[in-house]
Amino acid sequence: MLTLLHEKGSKTVDKAIRNCIITKIMENGSFTVSEIAIDSGYSTTTVAKYVSAMIKEGKIMESEKVSLHTKGRKTVRYGILSDSFYFLGVDMRTFELTIGLMNFTGEKIRTEHFDDFRLDNTHDTLDLICERITGFIDSLDGISRERISAVNINIPGRVNSHTGTSATTFNFEDTAGIPLTDILEEKLGMKVYIENDTKAMAYGEYMAWASGKYSNILYVNIGWGFGLGIIIDGKLYYGKDGYSGELGHVHMYENNVLCHCGKKGCIETEVSIRAIQRKLTERISRGETSLLSTKVFKGETITVKDILDAVEKEDALSIEIVSETGVRLGHILAGLVNIFNPEAIIIGGNLAKVEPCYFLQPVETEIRKYALRLMCRDVPVTTSSLGDDTAVMGACMIARSKMLDGQ
Repeated sequence: MLTLLHEKGSKTVDKAIRNCIITKIMENGSFTVSEIAIDSGYSTTTVAKYVSAMIKEGKIMESEKVSLHTKGRKTVRYGILSDSFYFLGVDMRTFELTIGLMNFTGEKIRTEHFDDFRLDNTHDTLDLICERITGFIDSLDGISRERISAVNINIPGRVNSHTGTSATTFNFEDTAGIPLTDILEEKLGMKVYIENDTKAMAYGEYMAWASGKYSNILYVNIGWGFGLGIIIDGKLYYGKDGYSGELGHVHMYENNVLCHCGKKGCIETEVSIRAIQRKLTERISRGETSLLSTKVFKGETITVKDILDAVEKEDALSIEIVSETGVRLGHILAGLVNIFNPEAIIIGGNLAKVEPCYFLQPVETEIRKYALRLMCRDVPVTTSSLGDDTAVMGACMIARSKMLDGQ
């Protein structure tokens, strides 16, 4: 019994110190033993033991020796050479696939967008994704496959990143019981992680600019669907099975509209680009005028780009529906402000690209209107700082974090 307790205690200390080291490297690039001792609360002797272990594992190295005092021995700073490790990120959306590569310090090396992609829940689509990843790696100049430590693939829907399983996308009957990460590792021949796309975006935004400034953030991903990423005390909140954040599938409306999840009246049926597309098509079909009228009358599908372009060209009907969507989103976020009391709200996804006066301002107005004043008055509501690369860079950062954390 005492032996078991000792082993559990050692694992707790190991994880705490390693996490502290990883965080310090990602935030500052390097660390000293004394800095980790102060941050973790463990003695310098204990910290030094785990630092030595991580050096033997090849995860960290001595980066420099500095003089902190005029006399005495120089202090060793530890870190990782930025070009010693690379991390690959993959993000898939309904009509787009993006692959990106970053070095250890978070510098973007290269990204590639595939606009000819269509996310179908089939074996062929999964094979195509693997082919595109392999082609991307093979086309890298001067960076061998061996230097890519891990890849993280963002997947929409219910993802348990701890078990490497997806409950919705690429969950096939003939591979039931086999983690999706195992299948991908066999196809790609490298370490693979998977993560829910919105959680990856939230983590990417947090690491890019909010770390050290905010610790409690709500990240809204509003595109073809609607998801929520929650960061509490500087960490992604997963919930029991990793499925937290499915706000888009909360029943809210008696509109009798069938959501793609199979239920009716979900938030996503009114607050998403899919909802905007439906409303535009319906209202144009009833005789209202829009720059998109010709496409509708020809039986063509209105795309995300069509909607964004129409708003930019000041199409009145498109602006009206987008602004109404902003009002609905703000009303929902006001309730979340009262529940979570966040320090910041970040809005990402395709609708975040719309001119602020048409979308972001209605969102913020509704939050200020319906949330408790003491809880929302100092909460900034802003759009993504990483822009189009939020999801793929978040995927790269997830791969880095999980690889260093020994997952």
